[in-house]
Amino acid sequence: MKQVIKSICMFMLLLSLSVVLFGCQRHDIASLPTMKPDSKPIVSGNVKFTCSISKLIEEEAADAFVAAFNEKYPDVNVTKDYNPGNVPARIASGEIGDVFWFLEMETYNYAVTQKSLLPLNQFIDPLDVDTSEVYTGILALGQVEGQLYMVPRDYTHIAMIYNKTALNAENLEAPKNGWTWEEFKSYCTKLTKKSDGGNYTQVGGMLLYSSWDPVYISFLEGWGGKWYDTEEKRVMLTDELVRKGIEELLTAADMGIIYPEGKSDMSEYAGMSDVNYVFRTMVYPDLVKMGQGYEDLDLEWDVVSWPKFPTHKVGTGASGFGVYRYTKNPTAAAALALFFFDEAGQRAYHSCPGGSVPLVKALGNEGFWRYESSAGTEFDWSKKNYDSFISFPEADTVGRVNCVMPAKVAACITGGWGSILGGYFNQGDYLNPLTKVEETANQTWQRILNSLE
Repeated sequence: MKQVIKSICMFMLLLSLSVVLFGCQRHDIASLPTMKPDSKPIVSGNVKFTCSISKLIEEEAADAFVAAFNEKYPDVNVTKDYNPGNVPARIASGEIGDVFWFLEMETYNYAVTQKSLLPLNQFIDPLDVDTSEVYTGILALGQVEGQLYMVPRDYTHIAMIYNKTALNAENLEAPKNGWTWEEFKSYCTKLTKKSDGGNYTQVGGMLLYSSWDPVYISFLEGWGGKWYDTEEKRVMLTDELVRKGIEELLTAADMGIIYPEGKSDMSEYAGMSDVNYVFRTMVYPDLVKMGQGYEDLDLEWDVVSWPKFPTHKVGTGASGFGVYRYTKNPTAAAALALFFFDEAGQRAYHSCPGGSVPLVKALGNEGFWRYESSAGTEFDWSKKNYDSFISFPEADTVGRVNCVMPAKVAACITGGWGSILGGYFNQGDYLNPLTKVEETANQTWQRILNSLE
């Protein structure tokens, strides 16, 4: 029996040593490739392209992108991996593709916390990638601590869709791109209505500020506030100008001219449907579903840019692609990911029904993404205000908390935001819960820093 136990112990020891040695070997592989700006890289070999596909039209867009890439780089064999399953598990096991898709909110986590992404700055010049035509806000979305880790696949910032029939009933002209927050409130005041019984029958706006980062981040920064500092590694939610933006938002909701998200008693809104909220926050990928909702009810509708705050900020987000840190073919993998910055790559991907708004400025006025033929539907959407989706790119701000700080710190803010709203509407005090969220976030960030020392 003792001999058996001894043999088992020896086996476990050897297994542990193997794991350690494998881990060290994997770290050695992770030593980052270096490429000088004047290098002339050879782009060839095999790469795996991991992309999450949920609908056939998304597969068509991905296929078109790969085909366009192979026209430019015919010596690269791209293996399509369109059903990735559990991406974090595949990253941990090393089975993920050389280039893989992820949400923007995972960029900081994958790049800094897990160290699973290859920084791409060094490949930009050697591969002759032109980033000057990329909207700067969307470019910044994939950057962490000065390095590019995620290449966005489209340009997505918040805009508004609205019930034009409701405006016509009040003889109100359609708002124009560049309208202000004060103008927005004026519209909402005129468009909000109640029944004789006291219930709302129409409300000026539905902003989705309770759960959608790009919306409330726009308010946190829209009055000149700075709510985080990546150099000092701290959160400043109680900054005076940050609070000014929060108070502007909550005051409008308290007035009833926008839906008061965070309020417990919502009985006054019973019976309201989506189209009864005249202005609604949205992004381009929502256009077909929301537009058809109006069409089905024979309502006129259009879209308009996000209102301008005193410090114009528009929450921006987009999923995208990164290069696996342990790829065996970093040059070809980087070329494939960075092809999303190429005009040909953008045109190929977004010409398909599964595409979106191209992130290259030169393609902004072209018709292939503007539903000029209404994407084969029976509706004529050729005259809609598509400029709202590319308006004021200079105002773009990173619209995800997770993109600018560690996930555990971000969770303190996203998880505590509801308590801030509830404190205002249900206890008449938002500052105390705001202060607590700030303190918890900073304590969490400090613990993370201490653990790295």
